[in-house]
Amino acid sequence: MVDEAPVFGTKITKLVMDGFKSFGRRTELLFEDGFNIILGPNGSGKSNVLDAVCFVLGKSSSKSLRAEKSANLIYNGGKTKKPAKAAEVSISFDNSKRVFPVEEDVVKVSRIVKPNGVSKYKINGKTHTRQEVVDLLGLAKINPDGYNIILQGDIVRLVEMSPVERRQIIEEIAGISVYEEKKNKALKELEKVEEKLNEAGIILKERQTHLKELRKDRDQALKYRELNDKIKTNKASYIKKRMNKKEGEMNEIVKRADSRRKKLESLQGEIKELRGKIAEKKNLIKEISDEIEAKGGTEQVSLQKEAEQLRIDIATLKTKIASHKNEINRIVQRKEQLKLNLDELEKKTEFITEQRKEFAEKKKYFEDNIKELNEKISSFKKKHKLDESGEIEQKVEKIDKDAEKKQAEIQSLREKQQSLLREKDRNEFQISAIDDQIKKVKKLEQQHKDEIDVLKKKKEQFRKMVLELNDLLNKDSDNAVKIAGIKKNLQSDKEKLEKLKVKNAGIKEHLSANIAVKKVFENRNKLGQIYGTVAELGTTNEKYSLALEIAAAQKINSVVVDDDKVASNCIKFLKKNRFGVAAFLPLNKIRPNPVKPNIKELTKKSGVVGLAVDLIDFDPKFKDIFSYVFGNTLVVSSIDAARKIGIGKVKMVTLDGDLAEVSGAMIGGFRHKTKGSFKQKDLTEEIKELEKKVKVDDKELVEFEKLRQDNELKINKLRELKAHLEGEIIKTEKGLHLDSSDLEASQQYKQELKKKIEKNVKDIDSFENKIADETQVLTQLKVEKQTLRNQINELRNPRLLAELNSFEQKKKEFSEESFKVDAELKNLDMQEKEMVGRDKENTAKVMKELEKEEKGFADEIKGFDSDIKKKSSVLIKKEKEQEKLHSQFKDLFSRRNKASDEINSIESKILGIEENARKVELSVNTLSIEEARLKAEFAGMEAEFAQYDGVELNMKKSEEELKKEITSFERMMSNIGSVNMRALEIYETVEKEFNVLMEKKGRLTEEKEDVMNLMDEIETNKKDLFVSALEVVNKNFQDIFTNLSTKGEAYLELENPEQPFEEGLRIKVKLTGNKFMDIRSLSGGEKTLTALAFLFAIQEHEPASFYVLDEVDAALDKTNSEKLAKLIRDYCDKAQYVVISHNDAVISEGDVLYGVSMKPETGLSAVVSLKA
Repeated sequence: MVDEAPVFGTKITKLVMDGFKSFGRRTELLFEDGFNIILGPNGSGKSNVLDAVCFVLGKSSSKSLRAEKSANLIYNGGKTKKPAKAAEVSISFDNSKRVFPVEEDVVKVSRIVKPNGVSKYKINGKTHTRQEVVDLLGLAKINPDGYNIILQGDIVRLVEMSPVERRQIIEEIAGISVYEEKKNKALKELEKVEEKLNEAGIILKERQTHLKELRKDRDQALKYRELNDKIKTNKASYIKKRMNKKEGEMNEIVKRADSRRKKLESLQGEIKELRGKIAEKKNLIKEISDEIEAKGGTEQVSLQKEAEQLRIDIATLKTKIASHKNEINRIVQRKEQLKLNLDELEKKTEFITEQRKEFAEKKKYFEDNIKELNEKISSFKKKHKLDESGEIEQKVEKIDKDAEKKQAEIQSLREKQQSLLREKDRNEFQISAIDDQIKKVKKLEQQHKDEIDVLKKKKEQFRKMVLELNDLLNKDSDNAVKIAGIKKNLQSDKEKLEKLKVKNAGIKEHLSANIAVKKVFENRNKLGQIYGTVAELGTTNEKYSLALEIAAAQKINSVVVDDDKVASNCIKFLKKNRFGVAAFLPLNKIRPNPVKPNIKELTKKSGVVGLAVDLIDFDPKFKDIFSYVFGNTLVVSSIDAARKIGIGKVKMVTLDGDLAEVSGAMIGGFRHKTKGSFKQKDLTEEIKELEKKVKVDDKELVEFEKLRQDNELKINKLRELKAHLEGEIIKTEKGLHLDSSDLEASQQYKQELKKKIEKNVKDIDSFENKIADETQVLTQLKVEKQTLRNQINELRNPRLLAELNSFEQKKKEFSEESFKVDAELKNLDMQEKEMVGRDKENTAKVMKELEKEEKGFADEIKGFDSDIKKKSSVLIKKEKEQEKLHSQFKDLFSRRNKASDEINSIESKILGIEENARKVELSVNTLSIEEARLKAEFAGMEAEFAQYDGVELNMKKSEEELKKEITSFERMMSNIGSVNMRALEIYETVEKEFNVLMEKKGRLTEEKEDVMNLMDEIETNKKDLFVSALEVVNKNFQDIFTNLSTKGEAYLELENPEQPFEEGLRIKVKLTGNKFMDIRSLSGGEKTLTALAFLFAIQEHEPASFYVLDEVDAALDKTNSEKLAKLIRDYCDKAQYVVISHNDAVISEGDVLYGVSMKPETGLSAVVSLKA
């Protein structure tokens, strides 16, 4: 029960109508807090005010607003006026207590209706939907259909409504509707939960069966994956161990090779030093020979030269023999290496043979077992009469055949894939052997050695020409880049220069902005010697420019002339032509303003930049001018620095343009940078620097362009020579029946092989996809077979079927193993034929070529030995002839012979060292080959190891242990047979779905229990709440009715107190006598009083912010009207009341009266307000 008046959050502050019904013109009503009365004659438009309130609050039915349709709410113009274009009503609510969730103190709701019947809603001027408006008003419990808005005739409806409708009003104010909504929502939720529980049960049953079927495949796949992971770990570890071992070998080879290289460098240095000594001795011999020749020993000199030449020839031949022996040693080493390779290939062949034998035995073993199992199965079926397997058994056999066929197809695809992989490897090997093929082509050309030598020389010349041409083209390209760079820099510098010149010109233009000064300069030739303005004649640093401009003030634009006569001519010229006024400073008359000693002392103080006259550069002849302009002015860093020196002591100007006069006046503030300052020294210097740079760039550009032109001439000349030489080469090649493509065939073939490899890769991927598809089909066949087996199991003796299944499972395993063995045998045949056989053939060919080369070198050595013998014989003869002449020049010959012997000794020593160096070099080359081989093997291992990236390594086990385990694990994997790896993913997904469904079912069960508990709670609370609210409203109703009707009493009665929500609520009234009557038996006035008592009883329980009542007192007499008026007056402190009435008793109680009248000819209503 509400004992205290609640605090209301809002009220209607204003109602504005424009074009609505009879309010064709804009009409505004300002409502007060308390009792507002609207009065006027019938038909004046009083009720239209209430209609406007309901309209703007969102009432959707036009008929309830006393109009056929929404368009009829618009003012129709009457007899003489034009109809309104639209009807608009705005209502304003107080929001000082923030009842509405907006920041404004007033919430204005507007509704506009157009002739087409479409309504538009606004909140504080912004367009919103009707629902948004209703929702906002609902926050303050404002409803156009609420019990606080009573339309004309509605007061009786409160009494005459059905008992159920009356009960529903109590439910509403008691908040039961909230519980009903919760209950309905709970019922719907319960229905959904039940439906979901049923669905979850069905799905769970299905998933559980599927999960059970998948578990076996999953376990098998898990075991397979575990074995596969172990194999990967062991293989990765095995490869890593081999890589570490190989890396150690490589490091050892590199170490040995580096040691040999250092030794080779040492030997080569020693040879170089000895050759230097030989050169010295040869010079000595030449000097002696020249002396002998000068003394007449020409014949001796001739003999000496011949003997020397013979010795040189013999030494050359010995060198060639040593070189050839070195080549023979290299060939012998290569042959030994090839023999080792052949031995390895033989071992591979033996290994393949052993493996083939082992697999053949395995195949026979599996075939014998399959044959034996077939006999056992046949015998078992006959013994136990299982041949009558019927249609299902036939389907199983058909699936078995299809599965075997599919397995064979998969195996065939794998074989083709392996064949492609081998072909890809073969092509890659052939690419690596291209260099050997090129050598082979060159050896075929040795049949035309002389001609080809000439051709090779021409080709070498052609190659050099091409290189030279390429070099010239590269230089041309470099020159082009440099020229482009110079042009770019030149363009950039020119642009900068133009900008600076424009800036400089802008300063000059500003300086000559004064029309008088401008005209004087234009006519300077006629007027006499004019030097320029003060600003033009001085240059300064940019940082001092503003300070000096302020210091100079107007003098900055003064024109400096030669003498007073020129100044006079200029003044007369300006006066005559009316060009204005200008200041002139004649050099012969101007008096300087010397710097005072005390001011010079001030320049030493902190913050002083210097004397203004010292901060500007000018021609010495203008010294008096600038002394006059700046005099004793100091430039300081800031105004604070000026204050420290002392304002008034001297004229001071700051760097940012603040001025302190001698008079004590201080001028300053913010200044925009202007163009009227002195010429900037750095700007002038920058212009000069850029002009100089542009000049240099222009010169450099001309030089490079000339260099490029010369280069282009050379390029054109070389191109002509190249074309001519190319023609000769082609002509020679055709004469020899050769073609350039013969030498380039290998390169072309290499490109073809690369294309083949690309095709191999695509085909391998294609086969991989086909194998995956076929494996999926095979898996499906196995699933179908298992399904049929399950059907058979249901029809037969489980024990017999289990025994039969074990035979068939074993047969299946043996069949799968037999397929694998076949594949291995085919793989071995392919390896022996295509890889080992081809390697043997290639090795044999290389051996044959090496033997041919060895024989050629041996033959040449024999020829060299024969030549040495012949030349040695001739040398002996020459030496004997020399001995005869030796006596004449004994001393000289003795010295020369000594030098010659020393040369021979040194050369012999060099030959020994060179032989040693060749052996070391050969050793280095052998080690380099071995290093390359090891690197290639290591790279292969790295590539193989890369496929195991991320695999955990087990480096504790030995290589033998790892190999043994790999073989064991592979055998175990083979025994598992065909595995459906997708079962892992499928099982995991299905299990996850199953668990999710179980959780969901659990949650749904909990939700169901929660909903049931909520419904029980709602039913319990709803009745208690309803009864409690009814008691309060009934008590209020009885009290208010007693106040309104002194001669009677009334109360509210439930039709079914035990189950109040199944029936309604009646109003019982007793006016005279002892008998209570139903409200329908009352008169009109009595019904009105009863209805008002019921209305105010509700107000007591759940007050509204405002009440709008339309002629609710129409059926009341004067006494009852007075009672009603006093009752409303009592309630005015709890709510705002807007009442439409004709009754004087009610009108007399009002706080504000609103009189409504209408002009019949226009149909327009007007309102006049009056405070009581």
